[in-house]
Amino acid sequence: MLTEQQLRLYARQVILRELGQAGQAQLCAAQVALAPPATPAAAIAADYLQRAGLQVLAAPGLPVALPSAAEVAAIAGEPALQACAEWLVGAWTAVETIKQCVGVGSPARSGLPPLTAEID
Repeated sequence: MLTEQQLRLYARQVILRELGQAGQAQLCAAQVALAPPATPAAAIAADYLQRAGLQVLAAPGLPVALPSAAEVAAIAGEPALQACAEWLVGAWTAVETIKQCVGVGSPARSGLPPLTAEID
């Protein structure tokens, strides 16, 4: 059960049909640990997960694996897109973790496509 403070804090999430109060309560009870923890993508994922109500721990919890630095570089495709790839990987990891914690949706396909720099 959510407290009044949690209901106010997560009001936009609670109104989602796929989440509701029960799903938000599951998120607030969830504890996750990011691995590896000291990467830009991990920091981004941690931020999104904490904003969703999850507790991000440095130790035991639901293990959340992030792509390696080499995999993030492959997604970036070129050094100029590295920061974009870190944000993409962090956000994608957070969404997949939230889906897993609440038991909604289906897992995304494995891996993310390489980014391409197309400027019109």
